[in-house]
Amino acid sequence: MEPLTAAVIILAILVLLLFAACAGLYRRVRELELATYSGVGVRLATGPDTQANALAVPGGTTMVIKVNRRCPICDDVLQAAARLAITLPRDLSFAVLSDDPAFDKQLPESIRVIKDPAVWRAAGVPYTPALLVVDENGVVGFTSPVGSGEALTEIVERAVATRKEKQL
Repeated sequence: MEPLTAAVIILAILVLLLFAACAGLYRRVRELELATYSGVGVRLATGPDTQANALAVPGGTTMVIKVNRRCPICDDVLQAAARLAITLPRDLSFAVLSDDPAFDKQLPESIRVIKDPAVWRAAGVPYTPALLVVDENGVVGFTSPVGSGEALTEIVERAVATRKEKQL
């Protein structure tokens, strides 16, 4: 085989592998994008007789941080929530949703901690830690993965600023 033919064959194989890798990456990005919007518009409920769920606050919006017991990032996110909780307007509040019945992290009293497994499963986002914004009727309006305390801070500060602009 001539060197030129071998080079063309090798380059063709590499180009095909590159296209296959890009197709796989594109598919994964689409899956993650769909997962981000999973749960938006869903009314959370813990049972058939439940009118409003444990996450909803009458007359306010709840920013729910969904964590699990095996999450190494969750401590950083919870510390950021503790810092942010004192600066929130009255109609915004934090709640922590944990799958750990022995959840014992030190958080300010203004942050509600919910350890109900049924509520944890009802908040069906496929990632943790996650931020869910729940209105007073228990309807999820926004979900987002929260990979760090800084990410949570950025999302919450942006939401508070947007809320202030709408009130003006």
